[in-house]
Amino acid sequence: MNENQAEHYYGGQAVIEGVMMRGTDRYAVAVRRQDGQVYLLDEPLKGYAARQKGWHRWPLIRGNYALVEALSLGMRALQFSALVLAQEEQQKAGISEESAQESGGLSRVWMGLSMVMGIALGVGLFALLPTWVAGLVPGAAQMSSIAKNVLEGVVRLLVVMGYILAISLLSYVRRVFEYHGAEHATINCLEAGQQVTADNCARFSPLHPRCGTAFILVVIVVKIIVNCFLGWPALWLRLVLRLAVLPPIAAISYEILRYAGRHRDSIIARILAGPGLLLQMLTTRRPDRQQIQTAIYALAAVASEVPLPPGMAPAQPVTGDLEPINKEAKEDGLASEF
Repeated sequence: MNENQAEHYYGGQAVIEGVMMRGTDRYAVAVRRQDGQVYLLDEPLKGYAARQKGWHRWPLIRGNYALVEALSLGMRALQFSALVLAQEEQQKAGISEESAQESGGLSRVWMGLSMVMGIALGVGLFALLPTWVAGLVPGAAQMSSIAKNVLEGVVRLLVVMGYILAISLLSYVRRVFEYHGAEHATINCLEAGQQVTADNCARFSPLHPRCGTAFILVVIVVKIIVNCFLGWPALWLRLVLRLAVLPPIAAISYEILRYAGRHRDSIIARILAGPGLLLQMLTTRRPDRQQIQTAIYALAAVASEVPLPPGMAPAQPVTGDLEPINKEAKEDGLASEF
């Protein structure tokens, strides 16, 4: 593992027909069109996200900051992938560029609304619904408060697993799960010190201990422990408390997952990461060669130690509005900044 790799652990997420990767000061999204062309959005991180030191890096604070940052970057990445695929469909249908731009603006609005509704649904479905359901289970009234909180955690886990299994029935979601596996396999290859090529990445697991899926499971376990100290008050107070403790639970869960990811060969880390890796088997699939190559495009854009493998033609760099970027002009612009 070289010096740059030791200082930073790369991560990302799958998007529709593509992968987003986050580096130390940049993030990139690679999306493959149906015609095989790969569009690449490569932009610098802004604000606190670009700073390597500061209050947002402090333990028990960085977890919540990382969560907000991941949601923000994830929304931009999903928006970009949706625009790429929508543009291709419009080109096939012969829609004019003006109409396409207008449609793109509407897509951004709908994407923003969908994100807000998704967060609200997530809070209601995974944070509030389980505590209500647990109170309705026959015999729950006679249980101790600790037993009730454990029961709530079990209900929450079943809700999460049921939700994942339900959406996995959708064909495009299964494709996203395959790109999720490509993201993990590519990062696993890099962290193993191997040359990042499609053949090498294909040999690595589509599971990774720093995955957000593992984070969900850690949150469920930590939430059970924290809730046991809060007892089992009336439903309205439980709902308020469930929301109030989300930030500290997220902070503690992040530190646990961070430790497991940075000490993945230790016995403690394997014990901590094991259940999360099992849950990831629901959210990842073995990727094909093209999906792995798409992930490599994104990783190579943000990791200076990862060259584009021979035989892979450069992706088409574009802006967030899908305007093509001339490679030479981009390099001249970067040179002028230093």
